[in-house]
Amino acid sequence: MSDNSDLLLVSNRCSKTSLVFEARAYKLKHRQTEEISGIVHNLRHTNFEDKQWVCQRRNTLKRRAGEETKTVPQIYMEECSSASTSLETAGQFPTYKKVKAAMYRSRAKRFPPLPATRQQLEIPAQWRVTKSGRQFLMYNNVHNSVLIFCTDENIRELDGHTVWCMDGTFKIVPEWHHQMFCIHVFKEGKLIPLVYCLTVRRDLPTYHVIFDNLILKAAALVVVLQPQTVIYDFETALIPAVQASFPSVQIQGCYFHFCQAVLWKVAELRLRTRYLHETETKKKIKMLMATAFLPLPEVPAAVDLLGRNVTGLIAALFDYFRREWMTPNRLPLWNVYNVQTRTNNHLEGWHFKMNRQAGKH
Repeated sequence: MSDNSDLLLVSNRCSKTSLVFEARAYKLKHRQTEEISGIVHNLRHTNFEDKQWVCQRRNTLKRRAGEETKTVPQIYMEECSSASTSLETAGQFPTYKKVKAAMYRSRAKRFPPLPATRQQLEIPAQWRVTKSGRQFLMYNNVHNSVLIFCTDENIRELDGHTVWCMDGTFKIVPEWHHQMFCIHVFKEGKLIPLVYCLTVRRDLPTYHVIFDNLILKAAALVVVLQPQTVIYDFETALIPAVQASFPSVQIQGCYFHFCQAVLWKVAELRLRTRYLHETETKKKIKMLMATAFLPLPEVPAAVDLLGRNVTGLIAALFDYFRREWMTPNRLPLWNVYNVQTRTNNHLEGWHFKMNRQAGKH
């Protein structure tokens, strides 16, 4: 905290200037040019409060709310935690109730309110580029039902990788859109996002729009997108769209999502308690999911062997498994025998972190 005998001009919540001296803030209402001589008497107050420091903290909160995309509560908590390092400052930090309105007013000046409909949305120029000034909004259609965000550098990076991971998340999308669909690649052992898409639907035409525009953009940059393997989360409409855009690609289902789907069925059949507490039931279900690691021709016989003599709800689970996962088109998608990259679970981790940082809309 600063020396309380300093004179300081600070901005107040009315966007005007206050003079802070001896821990008191004074509004500047009048100006005059004539010379004044006199004495300023120092008055000591037992109920001390450093208003200069408080004003500075309020200004920092308002500035960050107007400049950053973090949520207002998140910004407040960060500044509050920083002030809490000292007992002297912790007790004087303004409460959230006192600064909340000012922070949201500051944000509203830079972030305009949403229009009434999605069709009326116009993205200002400053939100179409990255912080470094590179074009980021690659495509948006007339109804704003599909928005693709990707830089030229990301397209070139995408060209250099043969394994793509695709997945969608739903918690952080704006109210008009249904999902944020992303394409990631592995680089030096790390998963990095290259393409972000906001979509209203998750259907075949939507995915066609995404891949067609990526291919067109790549052609304009004189590169050719040729993924050899696409790992996905068993999104039904995604397979034909990927195969139509990249005919030679191999579609690989994510083993994590495969197991997740089977365990959801376990819960739906009210087998969860038995799965958690009965050793034989747990072993049977885990062995069923582990058939994904067998050579493809051996899987049907293994499932039949495991399902021999099962009854009741376990038999119902095996019926579901054969019906949902053992069809000729479906079986190769979840089989991971001799597959190097078996899951895009790290992508799920990325989505979890993104959802936590961005907050739910």
